[in-house]
Amino acid sequence: MHSVLLVDDDVAVLQFLRMMIVWEDHQLQLAGTCTNAQDALQICRTSMPDLIVTDIGMPGMDGIEFIKAVKAISTRPRFVILSCHDDFRYAQQAVQIGVEDYVLKETLEPQHLIELLAKAKSKMEKEDERQFEVRNLHLQVNRNKSAAKERWLRDLLSTPVLEDPTWIERLEDFGLHPVLPYFIPVVCRLHRFRHALQRYESEDTVKFIVENAVEELMASDKDKVVFSYSAKEFCLLFNIRKDLRINPYDRIAALCKDVQHKLTQVLKLPVSMVLGEMVSDPSGIKRQYVHLLQESERLFYAREPEFVKSSENSYSLALEEDPLAYYYVYADQLNRFVLDGNADPSTVVAPFIQFVTQHRYPPKSVKQFVFKLVLDLMLKLRFNQQYTNEKLQRDLDQLASIGELEEWLTRFVQDAAELMEQIAQQSKKVEIIDAQKYIQRHLGRKITLEEVADHLHLNPSYFSRLFKKETGETFIEYVTRIKMERAKELLNGSDKTLETIAHMLGYESKGYFVKVFKQHYGVVPSRFV
Repeated sequence: MHSVLLVDDDVAVLQFLRMMIVWEDHQLQLAGTCTNAQDALQICRTSMPDLIVTDIGMPGMDGIEFIKAVKAISTRPRFVILSCHDDFRYAQQAVQIGVEDYVLKETLEPQHLIELLAKAKSKMEKEDERQFEVRNLHLQVNRNKSAAKERWLRDLLSTPVLEDPTWIERLEDFGLHPVLPYFIPVVCRLHRFRHALQRYESEDTVKFIVENAVEELMASDKDKVVFSYSAKEFCLLFNIRKDLRINPYDRIAALCKDVQHKLTQVLKLPVSMVLGEMVSDPSGIKRQYVHLLQESERLFYAREPEFVKSSENSYSLALEEDPLAYYYVYADQLNRFVLDGNADPSTVVAPFIQFVTQHRYPPKSVKQFVFKLVLDLMLKLRFNQQYTNEKLQRDLDQLASIGELEEWLTRFVQDAAELMEQIAQQSKKVEIIDAQKYIQRHLGRKITLEEVADHLHLNPSYFSRLFKKETGETFIEYVTRIKMERAKELLNGSDKTLETIAHMLGYESKGYFVKVFKQHYGVVPSRFV
């Protein structure tokens, strides 16, 4: 809907225009009315209307001066002049400054003004369409160029580098004219990628905004090119010479840090950057980018955006140890937290985050660990569609830093605890919930119906009937099912022997455990994995 501003020093005229025309019926929004040009100009500075209907003979600043002042701010508004002056001089000035129409107040009729407004509105819509087409054309050109740059970078990284002079020509197509003998590559990584996606809604939009913002921020430096590598990462390539007077590393570092600061302050997109070594050919550029992309992955553990030289990156990763060896420690802590209804999820999340940070596991291994933890909890609680397997995997893939992982996991654990509380509240008998929690806490030994009934201060016979009525399972069936589910987890995620697993679940012999497992799943444990 286009906006309209009315300007006239005659209050009666303003009232007539405001009351006699139902602006909304003509898809126009009355943005305001002013009795002098100075107030109207102030409105235009803060919120420029699409159409201005103004008197021409006003004290202080007349309509002609007002229109010229508005046009100095923006060329978008269209103007209709209302005047008491049937004077060719005024009409001629109005035509010279591009006014839509010049109407005498004494001949003004509502229908006539409505027709003028419709004509002006039609022109504005056509202009909007033209501008939209132009913007789309520029956007498509930029996207095509961006896609070509990304293909060039991926081709460089994925194929053998040949001594082919066309690689220089392709860089020239991207606006870099490599006349200097050396190159310095830089890899940049969004520090809070998931937040960026939530703000800008799609990976393509994030990629486009970041690349164009960096291009604009570095416009003064002609000896560089910006490549998108993914929505999470982008790369810079600087063409430089060795200079005894000015260290090129210092100049590039200062430029990158300035961009880093402005991306954070203006777009709220904090970025970590890794500065590479000086190279002179495509092979060197390829080696550096491969190395820098690996280095940038280590910045997953940085709590704040970093700017580091690749040779000084202290975020080493533990590549040999598998975090899943500790799965059952943290799975048990997570289950206990949800069962106990602890109000503060940080009590279970913070120790886990501290654990993976101290060990510096590769981010991919950490996310696989978290995926297994939360997936098992989802299956137990029968989570709704808020967390599907696909969404869970996608969410974890989007996390770019340990801080984002901590926030996400805290939210998930809080949701799990709240869901458990809802389940408890929906139960007709709180005794059943207490019994189920008691069973979960004591899976490591034999649990009898009499023991749980005594814990609840209930008659065993009454408790047995109540449990069957409320859950649809007998007490023994429920305990067996829960123990078998835990057995399945242990078989799938650890190297523990059958004897150890049987003992962990309170079975006195491996043989009896194998028999119960086969009855429950139809296969022996050794063939289940």
